[in-house]
Amino acid sequence: MSKYGVLDTQIKEQKHLIAALEEMGYRVEVHPEGAALFGYEGRERPEKANIIIRRRQLDSASNDIGFARTADGRYVARLSEYDQQIGFNQKWLNRVHQVYKEKQTIAIAKAKGYIFQGREVVKTDQGERIQLRFAVR
Repeated sequence: MSKYGVLDTQIKEQKHLIAALEEMGYRVEVHPEGAALFGYEGRERPEKANIIIRRRQLDSASNDIGFARTADGRYVARLSEYDQQIGFNQKWLNRVHQVYKEKQTIAIAKAKGYIFQGREVVKTDQGERIQLRFAVR
């Protein structure tokens, strides 16, 4: 049985986290009171999460991936050691966070009256950067 680890995030808004995971191709379950995660063998684990990506969407030997809300309102990611080794690691979590921030930024800008015009990936010496373009109404 693969041990679960907890990775901190700066994610606080459930709707943007769900939208980010869905954009990345996952169907998520939402459990306001939390629900058990399941291991690769299909057995219920003691770990619980509020937002869950079930293992059948991952690798054949994967465990569920969960995001659990903490007392301060942030989400932590619950990822098994196995899943971290096969790519659902900090780098993957950084990608989740990036898409989350894009969703959050677009929502804030729209609420302030800006019109979203598009997204562009710009290559820099430090790597790829995402530019979101907005116009004033």
